[in-house]
Amino acid sequence: MAPATAKTTPTKGKTTGAGVKKAGRPPGRKGKGKASQAMAKMQAYFKENRSKYEKLDFKEQQKKLGEEWKKSPENPKNQA
Repeated sequence: MAPATAKTTPTKGKTTGAGVKKAGRPPGRKGKGKASQAMAKMQAYFKENRSKYEKLDFKEQQKKLGEEWKKSPENPKNQA
């Protein structure tokens, strides 16, 4: 019979630094919810003002509403 040897548990993957690195968010990024809040406000503005341009097709409505939105006091960018 062969002599018994102590089993060693293998280490879980040594980090060598090789391979593909996953891209993550840059550190120090804050306020990631502000963009989605601004988008929701813009969509609400478009919805309530769409009736002004009923006679135009959708693409033209979007253009006109976008121009209005840029100047609107409801736009968060204009409140600063």
